[in-house]
Amino acid sequence: IASYFLSKGETIGYIALEESVRQAAIDFMSITANKMLHLEKDLDEKYRREVWESVFLDNRLYLYDHWGSVEPENLFNKIRYLVKGMECDCIILDHISIVISGLTSGGDERRMLDFVMTKLRSLVEELQCALILVSHLRRPSGDRGHEEGVQTSLNQLRGTHGIAQLSDIVVGCERNQQSEDAPNLTTVRILKNRWTGETGICNFLS
Repeated sequence: IASYFLSKGETIGYIALEESVRQAAIDFMSITANKMLHLEKDLDEKYRREVWESVFLDNRLYLYDHWGSVEPENLFNKIRYLVKGMECDCIILDHISIVISGLTSGGDERRMLDFVMTKLRSLVEELQCALILVSHLRRPSGDRGHEEGVQTSLNQLRGTHGIAQLSDIVVGCERNQQSEDAPNLTTVRILKNRWTGETGICNFLS
């Protein structure tokens, strides 16, 4: 999604809290090159440089160098800096649960997530930017899980109902990784749409 926005001329602030900036950079470069560069053992250095420049040279992709939980106020300040200082049009935060994973204990997680979601929503209104927030899902009831293509729903959002309540649009992605016919086919389902009210399956990605 971030690569698509980059291709359309948007400036992106990318906050991935479960991967290093090196891994994120390789992932963006792999999408541009249409090959998994981390699996290429004898990659020509000149080619690697050309791909890197095509992604980063025009200064429209900013990667946040941090791993794991982060103090919410620090996160909010980083987002504000990315939008105001670096003129980012869109912030991608992956993912909401890890923001507070090392900061809470006992029953404080939901309250903290509610606070973070409310503050993020107010930041979007203040900064007039787009924020794409990744949320993990609770395991559905039954024998099959989401990795086997089980349909997503709003009540499966992990941590707090504030994620669904405060978001303008909620998109669920479903893919049966064990399918013999289409293991790489992702169903994109709109679970909430504050703009038009239209929900349901909207596309398929492969």
